Amino acid sequence: MEKSVTQKSNKVSNHIPDDASLSILSKLSIKSLKRFQCVCKQWSILFQNPYFMNIYRNHIIHTNHSDYHDDEVSLILHHAVEVNSSDTPGHGCCSNLYFVSGDRFENMLKFDFSLPFQVLGPVITIIGSTSINGTLCLSTFFNDEKHVVLWNPATDEFNVIPPSPVESSPYRSVVASVHGFGYDQLNDDYKVIRYVEFNSLTCDELYFLGMSWKDPLFRNVSLEPLWEIYSLKSSTWKKLDVDIPMVFCPEISNVLIRFYLDGMCHWCDKFEIDNDGSYFVSFDVSNEVSFTTPLPLDIDDTFDLRSAKRHLVILNESIGLITYSQEMNTLHISVLGEIGVKESWTKLFIIGSLPFVDYPVEAGRNGDLFFVKKDGELACFNLVTQMVTELGVVGSMIHMVIYKRSLLSIRGINK
Repeated sequence: MEKSVTQKSNKVSNHIPDDASLSILSKLSIKSLKRFQCVCKQWSILFQNPYFMNIYRNHIIHTNHSDYHDDEVSLILHHAVEVNSSDTPGHGCCSNLYFVSGDRFENMLKFDFSLPFQVLGPVITIIGSTSINGTLCLSTFFNDEKHVVLWNPATDEFNVIPPSPVESSPYRSVVASVHGFGYDQLNDDYKVIRYVEFNSLTCDELYFLGMSWKDPLFRNVSLEPLWEIYSLKSSTWKKLDVDIPMVFCPEISNVLIRFYLDGMCHWCDKFEIDNDGSYFVSFDVSNEVSFTTPLPLDIDDTFDLRSAKRHLVILNESIGLITYSQEMNTLHISVLGEIGVKESWTKLFIIGSLPFVDYPVEAGRNGDLFFVKKDGELACFNLVTQMVTELGVVGSMIHMVIYKRSLLSIRGINK
């Protein structure tokens, strides 16, 4: 009798309590959870389980990207304000940059960017929503984005990207649009991806340059648009012989959403032109190949996507889609499980009613969602507290960037 009792007590159960298994699963990525749905019936309906969805949302909110926990991480606020100054002829506005900190974003430190200002002019745009090794990619805003600068605000080091050879032809004008700034991890290199369009010069422009439309070179010049990529390591531009879909009009650069995540540059148009074919593009910086991912259409049966405003964000190391319904005054947040797979979108949050929202801007840390109110003021909604904080900033071209301070030299990767 004593022996059998001892044997029974030494048995190890292979059963994992439901609470424990769901807690473990809540820490996995959407992609992994989708794959594990075939393990058992309970796991196949995880996203219909209110208890699991609650702990998974909490994980998404509270477990930020590893860089976010660093004391060197802060927010950069960029916006343009109207000015009446002889320093900004023809523009009527200029860019302001601030470091933002504090629990309620009460600390705003305006910082000097006079060096990039000398190259780019008074109004700039920041490519992407995060810095890379402390480096920001800046470009001109008006007309086109031919002028590009890499800048480290911590050291004030900056590097001017040289013109591309395609800009040297005197018989055509160039309109360039930067679509991505990324880091090539395989080759230890920074790269800039852009789309270039060409326009034929007018008779007046040819006359001013001392040329004629009868010149043989003028008749033979190519106006075919192209994609090209710049390598900081080699300091050269090259044409990309890959088929990259176009998603927006280069003349309206402020409607393009651009960010870098996990070795890929991603971009998407803010406007819903075709609800049946809306997608975003991902470009692998190391392998120089592109992918498209359709945006979800089944957001909600209660509102029309044609009147919705969408924004792609980085949400806990994943790609998130914020959709704001102007009809219902609600925010819907979905997370992508796998690049290129439309079915891997999973809706995590429905927030409302928010009648004062005009359009979403960016996702920050600890569940912060930045948006512009209908009166033009920047505000933040926190997913945890459900509270709205007004930042007291009004302007146009409002953009938030998560910045991690670094003293690394921009050119340090070449040494």
